[in-house]
Amino acid sequence: MSRAATSKAAAEAQRLHAHGRVLARPVTNLMLDELARLIEQFEGDYLMSLIDLSIIQATRPTGNPEVDDTRAISALAIGRALGLPYETCRRKVRDLEAAGLCRRVSTNRLAVARGRLENPAYRAQCDARWRNLRLYLVELRDIGFDLNEFGEVSPQTAVKAPNLSRTIAWLMDDFILRMQEARITNEEDAFNSLVMTALSNMNGETIRADRELTWMYAGGDTPPPDSLRTPVTIAMLARRVKISEDVIGRRVNAYLQRGWISRVHGGYMHVMAKQVSAEAHESRNLMNLRFLQFVQALRLLGVDPATVTAD
Repeated sequence: MSRAATSKAAAEAQRLHAHGRVLARPVTNLMLDELARLIEQFEGDYLMSLIDLSIIQATRPTGNPEVDDTRAISALAIGRALGLPYETCRRKVRDLEAAGLCRRVSTNRLAVARGRLENPAYRAQCDARWRNLRLYLVELRDIGFDLNEFGEVSPQTAVKAPNLSRTIAWLMDDFILRMQEARITNEEDAFNSLVMTALSNMNGETIRADRELTWMYAGGDTPPPDSLRTPVTIAMLARRVKISEDVIGRRVNAYLQRGWISRVHGGYMHVMAKQVSAEAHESRNLMNLRFLQFVQALRLLGVDPATVTAD
């Protein structure tokens, strides 16, 4: 390869890296909004919220009664997908069944409770999620991120869904579970993924709110100075993810011991060396890929991210 070609390839790699970091900030914030909503429904029980989401995702209706009657998932399969012990999943599934949120199809297999995804409260929730997603799509445009750079769908291939907000909510369910898989790769388990993602995003809130700063510190060799990062307290983290301060505090102490975070005046900071590590870069790329797949699925429903409005 010639020197000019090598230089061009390096410049393109840097550009894609910067775009990846810019995209990751609002995308992880969207994920945190979605997870906080789920966790709040289960009064701070994060694992139960993930298991419930997994049951919905695996057994939601397709519109074909013959297929729907056979859709089911086991506690064992949920545990494998989420990286959770079988006994933990079994107990949580039992509690979901007792609450009438899922039903037993056979001895070991479950499905979402009949009618649960048709009730008005669930439909209203789907509408609210669709509104929140539009805000993030508008935010990406406002900071100068062009989603159409990553592919478009011909209008002839788009198919209008009969219930758009619910269909989009189900796509978001898929996206959230896949995002969890991406984060677990770097943070070892789902709970660590949640707390460390929240901490990192809250540290960078000042940068995310400023378009110029967003792009200035997007490169792999341009990490933001601590003076632009916001320390986060345990109380702030607990409010963000809807989990008790006691639980968050125990995790934060463990992260301090492992060197993942540091204690500073006013709270805690995600250690920058961990954020710019090869593992973090790989995890971020996988998350962004999941989001772009999600955006492509939106386009197939006739939703154009380039023109959608917050209203």
